[in-house]
Amino acid sequence: MKYFFMGVSFILFLWVGTFILMVE
Repeated sequence: MKYFFMGVSFILFLWVGTFILMVE
């Protein structure tokens, strides 16, 4: 279960980073 949350948080981190790069 720990690895599941790690994967989800990692994907969210990448998604937020891509969103910030697109907005700027």
